[in-house]
Amino acid sequence: MGEVIYLETAVAAARHLPDDSTLTATDIKRLESIRDNVEALLNMVAGVRRDPEAVAYASARFGLMRMYHLHGRAAAMGFADRCIETAEMAQDLDHC
Repeated sequence: MGEVIYLETAVAAARHLPDDSTLTATDIKRLESIRDNVEALLNMVAGVRRDPEAVAYASARFGLMRMYHLHGRAAAMGFADRCIETAEMAQDLDHC
């Protein structure tokens, strides 16, 4: 569905991680698997409940609130903005 994006945070900086810290191939596979499984579950619930909008709002709320608590407002808002930008680019490509 997409690529894993490493989100450097104030938490990482506070832990004094090196600037060039990267995800390993194993980390990326694990994160992609989690992402794909969560998306499959959300699609299933949206179909069973026949209310994809409610599922989208509930999952977005959960995700953004959790990201805010883990990484702060700027990181959560930046992530949400990049998700919207990605959706817009995908929509633009579909219209080509």
